Amino acid sequence: MKRKLIEVAFEITYDCNLNCFHCYNKDNLGSKKEMSTEQIIIVLDELAGFGVEKLKIGGGEPLLRPDLMDVYDYAIKKGLETNFSTNGLLVLEKLGELIQHNVKKLQISLDNVGAKHDEFRKHKGLFKIVEQSVMKLNKNSVSINIATTLTSKNQYDLKAVLDFCEEHKIAKWKVMKYIPKDSADPLLLKKEEYKQIITNLLDYKENNRTQTEIIVAREFDLIKVPSDYNDMQCFGGKSFVSMKPNGDITPCSYIDDLVVGNIIEDRIEEIWNNPVLINFSQDYHNPSCIYAQKCRGGCKAITYKLNKQSRCDLYCWVKKE
Repeated sequence: MKRKLIEVAFEITYDCNLNCFHCYNKDNLGSKKEMSTEQIIIVLDELAGFGVEKLKIGGGEPLLRPDLMDVYDYAIKKGLETNFSTNGLLVLEKLGELIQHNVKKLQISLDNVGAKHDEFRKHKGLFKIVEQSVMKLNKNSVSINIATTLTSKNQYDLKAVLDFCEEHKIAKWKVMKYIPKDSADPLLLKKEEYKQIITNLLDYKENNRTQTEIIVAREFDLIKVPSDYNDMQCFGGKSFVSMKPNGDITPCSYIDDLVVGNIIEDRIEEIWNNPVLINFSQDYHNPSCIYAQKCRGGCKAITYKLNKQSRCDLYCWVKKE
């Protein structure tokens, strides 16, 4: 695969109005070292000129950033396919702005239903706010994706989240892998637990027709179609980078200690050709696995978090020799 930067995940702010157990950005929350609106505009010009096609805006909580919609509008104007995600807490308050700026799609995080979601995100009443937000967005024809991070806290509650999605006509439900802080992280499931949960979910997807499209993290889909699946690879440094609020560039949103440049201080061409980023992008071909040519090592984030190496996914359970 020829390297070409196609997608940038932009964490627009370090500010957040929640304190979730599983937040990978927790150590950085509250930092005031963020790019100004003017700097972001210059950066968007540079990214578009470099051929970037997609911009995914996250945080922190993007809706806390006063200039979010100005940035969103400008990115759209530059031809970037632009979407953003939110924890849902401010959607009702900001609904008028979202409609005014013609937002057509929004991703909202939902890790459980009812009081369990409130407890996990440490905010009483959050689930009800999310539910009300979803209903309001539906009335205004905004397509909604729900994102769920699979952890030890919600491993038995996925069906309840799917039922919520079905009830509220959610377009897509994304079940995502949890990236741990270290091997002792209590939210990290055991490999066999991951395997059983996701196998059950994929069986359900195969045998039941749902109006909500179920999207399972691509590393898991190999369980069902190992001979056909060829989109498992990590795209960090190949076609994707993460951009932090202060302009730092890393190969993955979950990895903040591997900075390969700063978009304010360095030209994007220099960053993209940084030897560290190129090295991270390299495929890992396990010579003993018959699927290695397809997965190319799979997700590198967990392995990097656990041993600071960008090698074969430690949580892969489909290796066959």
